[in-house]
Amino acid sequence: MRIYIRTPLVNKSKMIPHGVEHCVGFFNKKIEDFFDFSQGLDGEIFTDYTCFEFDRWVKYEDMMKYLFQPIKENSVIYENMILKEELWDPEYAQRIYEKVLKSFLDPKYDINHYKSLTLEKVKDYHEKYYKPENAIVVDEEKDYKIIFKWFEPKEKKYKKLEKRKEKFKFSDNKYIVYILNHYNGEIYRKAFFCYRMLDYYLYLINRFTNQKYYYQNNYFFQQEDTLFALVEDTDYSKLDKKFFEWGKKYLLNVFKYWYYKEKFFLNEYIYWIPKTRKEVIQMCKNFTREEFKEFLEI
Repeated sequence: MRIYIRTPLVNKSKMIPHGVEHCVGFFNKKIEDFFDFSQGLDGEIFTDYTCFEFDRWVKYEDMMKYLFQPIKENSVIYENMILKEELWDPEYAQRIYEKVLKSFLDPKYDINHYKSLTLEKVKDYHEKYYKPENAIVVDEEKDYKIIFKWFEPKEKKYKKLEKRKEKFKFSDNKYIVYILNHYNGEIYRKAFFCYRMLDYYLYLINRFTNQKYYYQNNYFFQQEDTLFALVEDTDYSKLDKKFFEWGKKYLLNVFKYWYYKEKFFLNEYIYWIPKTRKEVIQMCKNFTREEFKEFLEI
């Protein structure tokens, strides 16, 4: 079972919502809380929402009460130490994500750096956002069946599509960054399709052609109305028609057998990208290599 809560950044910083995510899972020294809640609880925070996964036998009503109970001072003191240790050396993908946000959206974005939390700020944020009207509960083992929801996905008014293709260097690796602003459902699916195709090709040439075990990864990030696809700066013109057709066939099977379940769910309820799985499969069937090349300008 999973609970998704809308948790926006504060002044383009993830520190406060990240700190709240830690504090709500704090063990309050009751053994029953430890086993039924803390032990089975796994929290993950993104730039727009927070996800809590918990054991199936725990009622979601009880879990929501646990997450929504007032934050205590001892949890803030304790989690400050944990957060300082966690953010001392953020993982590679998180550092790339932050640098991309800073470079292409706003230099004020701060999603990895530790800043000491105060009880007042944590409590204020928790009281504002940790409410039933900001939550959705789903059963991920039943194709993300919605168990509880308060809000409907908010329809976005898409502006004219802006597409940019730029070279981007991070550490010693070079990427091509495809930036899509104000995308709609069809554009999003095409971008994801192209990203996966490039990912398959990169894996092929690195592992089996160049015989490399360690190589840089592609990344696919989404931030409100902006989408980033970061792929290795490689010559993709050799990605021929045969590879494209076999890759498309594989990706269609992936969609048919209901992989990416969470992506479909979140795209609808967090980002409002209104495309059903059936529509996506049909779109992928119709997507040609010529469109693929035009989309990526290769």
